[in-house]
Amino acid sequence: MSYWMKTLFVLSFLFVASVRAAPLQKSFSDWQMTCNNAAFCVVRNIPGDNGLVMTISRHAGVNDRPLLRIDYGSAYSGELPGGALKDNLLIDQRRLRPDLKHWTVEPHHLATSNAIAIDEFLDLVIEAKSLQLTFDPRALISLRGMKAALLLMDDIQGRVNGMSAWVKRGDRASWDVPPQPALPRLPPTPQQPAALTREETSGLIDYGTWRINTDSCSLDPMRREVSVSPLTDHKALLLVSCEMGAYNMIDLAFEVTRTQPYIARGISLTLPFTPPTTNERQLELINAEYDAATGLLYTFSKGRGLGDCGTATRWQFDGNNFVLAEYAQESTCDAWHSSDDWPTLWVSQSNSATQQR
Repeated sequence: MSYWMKTLFVLSFLFVASVRAAPLQKSFSDWQMTCNNAAFCVVRNIPGDNGLVMTISRHAGVNDRPLLRIDYGSAYSGELPGGALKDNLLIDQRRLRPDLKHWTVEPHHLATSNAIAIDEFLDLVIEAKSLQLTFDPRALISLRGMKAALLLMDDIQGRVNGMSAWVKRGDRASWDVPPQPALPRLPPTPQQPAALTREETSGLIDYGTWRINTDSCSLDPMRREVSVSPLTDHKALLLVSCEMGAYNMIDLAFEVTRTQPYIARGISLTLPFTPPTTNERQLELINAEYDAATGLLYTFSKGRGLGDCGTATRWQFDGNNFVLAEYAQESTCDAWHSSDDWPTLWVSQSNSATQQR
């Protein structure tokens, strides 16, 4: 192989490997961006409690499946009064009349996945200051920070100086981008264990309530809640409530033999990445639930009682340990969306399908 060909090969390899897949969630003035380990990124204006939100998302690689949508009203606010968005948008106090030929148009929802339509719309708004409604001046989208967020998205997905970039475009062909990073594959779901007998359940709950080591728990044993589920044919999962807040319950988890003499092992959940709001990779089991039929352990930490912000995770039991399947987080408490729609920072691939938003 000639020196020139070797150089091209090395440069090509370095470029393909340059896509960044470290999970992140970051704010840019009035915009928030979240990217997961597959380099799928979503940005939206914050806060969303004024009722009007623009969301822009894109996958890594050539098959980028972009989506831009503008919504007035949320699951928390319900339908809001007022005229149709297409006739009542202002850009910097001037009437905005975008070409909606390739858009889905509903009274209070506009959306498009057409790449050209998205490019045309971004060209209209990317240097502007605000987008708002004629009939509700409070329903305003500040565009401050949107350009910076989209530029970082382009950088993470390896699009900068290419024709597919949204901000810093160049001459590189639109197909000349790094592929989506490979997703971690989950272990096979273990065979569903035998159900606990009445005697096993009674003995394990008594053990979890009175005899297991919970010295670090602040809750009095009389107030603790203990749940037990089969992990394998020979071991069970004990969840013991340890600390109680206004809307969160912190649990301790133990793997315990199903028969006496009981032998217990504490279970901890270790994240494969460092979340954006902490330096800790150890995850507390908050509002934990376990599904013995699927081997899935769920946690759900509310940022406030409304449930519009916080962290939601899903873990797969592999027969010995729990492996992270999905991690979603919403850091902005603004009554915009519930945990089902929080942006993901970690996704994985099961044996049958890719689990990704």
